[in-house]
Amino acid sequence: MMKKKYQPTTPANSDVDMNPMLDIVFILLIFFIVTASFQKAHVLDINKPAKSNQALNQSVVPQFRIDQQNRIYLNHKRIEVDAIAVNIARLAAQGEITSISLKAHEQSEHNTLVSVLNAIKSQTSTPVSLASS
Repeated sequence: MMKKKYQPTTPANSDVDMNPMLDIVFILLIFFIVTASFQKAHVLDINKPAKSNQALNQSVVPQFRIDQQNRIYLNHKRIEVDAIAVNIARLAAQGEITSISLKAHEQSEHNTLVSVLNAIKSQTSTPVSLASS
């Protein structure tokens, strides 16, 4: 007689249920989140110096003077017409220019006065007060 060989039969539609594996994954995830220790990062405190607005609030009033020989002075220091814009910028860095005073001698040339005014206005729109000395 011939012996029959055992052949396992598999069902035609076999499904694998993944729900128990997902449950285990979520349980492990929750476990690790709950047991993790969260620590606040240690930060060094830095003492910043208080901002000083004193330098920004200083008002500067440049005083220009033209003498009878058409020499130009800024705050009693002789300067050239070409250096007016640079000096205005330097004074603006020291504080806020609120107004500019310009005194011209009666016998100075009109050309010099206009050159000084043009140099001032090329650098700032601050009002200029004119006077004669």
